[in-house]
Amino acid sequence: MDEDLRKRIESGQFKRIVFYGMGCSSVVSDIVKGFFLSERIPIQVQVINDYDLDWFIDRDVIKDPSTLTIIVCYSGWSVEPCLFYETMQKLTGNRNLIVLTGGGKIAGLCQENGSSLIQYKLRHADREYPLYHVQQFFAIFLDLFHTLGITQRSYREELEQSVEFLKDTFDEGTLQRAEAIAERLRDSRIALLGTADWYVTLLKQTTMFFNEIAMVPTHRNLLHEFSHTEVAAYSDPSAKQALVVFRDSGADDYTRNKIETLEKLFGDKSVPQNRNIEFITIELDQEDFFKKFFFGHFFTVYIAYYLGLHADVTGRDLISIAAGNPWWSQRSIERFPKCVDIPSSLEPQPTAVS
Repeated sequence: MDEDLRKRIESGQFKRIVFYGMGCSSVVSDIVKGFFLSERIPIQVQVINDYDLDWFIDRDVIKDPSTLTIIVCYSGWSVEPCLFYETMQKLTGNRNLIVLTGGGKIAGLCQENGSSLIQYKLRHADREYPLYHVQQFFAIFLDLFHTLGITQRSYREELEQSVEFLKDTFDEGTLQRAEAIAERLRDSRIALLGTADWYVTLLKQTTMFFNEIAMVPTHRNLLHEFSHTEVAAYSDPSAKQALVVFRDSGADDYTRNKIETLEKLFGDKSVPQNRNIEFITIELDQEDFFKKFFFGHFFTVYIAYYLGLHADVTGRDLISIAAGNPWWSQRSIERFPKCVDIPSSLEPQPTAVS
C-alpha cells in the first residue's frame, strides 16, 4: 500500500467507502455494507456493481477527498473491475483507491501504475467455486479494517463464538430440516423473499447457491415490494413455484403480519390454487448479526446441496464466457489448478529443459 494513503486512512480522513465488485466479490461488499449498518459503524458504505458508475454514484462523490474506493476482484480477471480501475485512474489518479484481489490482470495493472494493492490468499481455496469462501473473505475484511484503523475492533471474539455456535447448531436434526426443505423445493422455480436488511447481505449469495450449485432457476425479491407486484403471478400457477421467506426475529409488527398474510394466502393446501405452491419460512432468530448471518448462510448452503443431489445437469462454461472471465473456464482450471498467486497471464508457463 501507498504509505501516504495508509496514513490518511489511519488519520480518519475517509467518511465513506465505495466498494466495487462483480459476482462473488460483490457479495462480500454487500455483506460489509449490511454489517456496517447493523453495527452502526459511522462510515457510509456504497456498493457499485457495474463499470458504468454514473447510474450508481455521482462522480463528484468518487473524487471527494473523504471517499475511499475499494475494488474487490478475487480472480483479478473480471472485465468490469479492470474497466472501473481505468475510470478511477482517469478520475483520481487512483490516489484514494485500494485494489483487493487474489492476483490476475488487475494486480498487474496496479503494479504498472503504482496503485495500492492488497493481495489475499486462502490456504485451501476451492478452484472452481469461490462463493464457498465468502465468509472467509468477510473475516479477512474485518481484520483489514481493524488493521487500518477503519473500525475500532477486529470482531475476532464474535467470529470465534460463531464458529462454536455453528458446530453446536448444525447437528443431524438441522441437516434433516435442510434436506426436508430441499425435497419440498424439487422441480420448483424459487423466489427468495426478505426485508432490506437481508436482501443483499444474505439473499444475493443464497440466490447464487441455488442457481449455481443446485442448477435451479432462483430469484430474490424485497418482501414488501413483492407483495405489491409479483405476487399476482401466483394466483393459480400451472407449474410448481416456491416462496422462501427469511423471517428475522427482530422484524417489526407490520413485517411479521405481512409474512403471516402471505402464509395464509399460499400455505393453505386446502385452497385448490395453491396445489403448485410451496411456502417455506426460514427463521433468523439467533441473538446477533454474526449468528443470524452465518446460520442463514450455512443452512441455505445445505439446502442447495441437497437440492443439487437431485440435479442431473452437465455444466457449461456459461459464467466464464458470458462474463468474459477466462480464469473460471474449464481450460484455465485444468492449466492452473491452484487458486493462489493467480497469474496476470493465462498462457501456459514453459517447462524447464534439463
